[in-house]
Amino acid sequence: MSRRRAAEARAPGKLILFGEHAVVYGHPAVAAAVDRHTTVRLERIAGPTRLLSATVDDARLLPALATVLPPRGIGVHLHTTLPVGRGMGSSAALAVALVRALAALEGRRADVEECVRRGFDIERIFHGTPSGLDHTVSALGGAVRYVRGQPPAPIPVAVLPLVVLDTEIAGDTDALVAGVRARRPAVDADLAAIGALVDAMVPALARGDLATIGAGMNENQQRLRRIGVSSDAVDALVDLARRAGAAGAKLAGAGGGGVVIAVAPDPAPVLAAAARRGVPAFAVEIRSPRDPADDPATGTEGPAPPG
Repeated sequence: MSRRRAAEARAPGKLILFGEHAVVYGHPAVAAAVDRHTTVRLERIAGPTRLLSATVDDARLLPALATVLPPRGIGVHLHTTLPVGRGMGSSAALAVALVRALAALEGRRADVEECVRRGFDIERIFHGTPSGLDHTVSALGGAVRYVRGQPPAPIPVAVLPLVVLDTEIAGDTDALVAGVRARRPAVDADLAAIGALVDAMVPALARGDLATIGAGMNENQQRLRRIGVSSDAVDALVDLARRAGAAGAKLAGAGGGGVVIAVAPDPAPVLAAAARRGVPAFAVEIRSPRDPADDPATGTEGPAPPG
């Protein structure tokens, strides 16, 4: 293995397309990697390992880095195009990109198993007891059907044009999950219906049937409203997207805020409508499995400085 002076890697964020909250109770969900990323660049430096630059301000970054990096000799640069704290897997993308960059710095390539195993330790710093879904999707790319306690199963997805609209409100995941639990068993029928909808959508995702996917998103959103995890801010953005021509729209993640996703054959009118309302919004597509643009990492050969 060659010793490198510096190495860089990136990993994609993710969106839950269908199945939020129902997945907590054993029903399936579908999640997919998107074409927005977190990039990590590592370089060999003298002195303690430290963060040299970052587009994220989070006190948990240094403890997260310390889970895989040595205590001395590594400088870290971190950049992300993912909104942080909005359910798009920004910390998971950091975890996978960091594992990949460290492997590249050591002159090798991290496989999916290593990204999942070591990435889980990083995710625990941010989420305590993560499900493992986010960083697994980031490592694999593409889309997966996920049932709690089972390995994620990759599923085919045709090109899926989505618009992400940001409420600019961070939802409280723990409180929202607890709220749904407190409403059981009254909401159990809705949770089961969300789970059944997931499997109904899998063939449509493979075909790229945007009309069926949009209708599924609308039904999923209606169920999420009924179990109490939507909000006025979310509902307003769902309505904005639909009025602008989206085939369907729903919250993505825990709810209470976060982001809304809309399936839009033509994203431009939805983006224009969001801009007129001053709503942050951007278009994404599902990221192909193991896209070469995400992995392998790149590096620069050379000796390390004295440390």
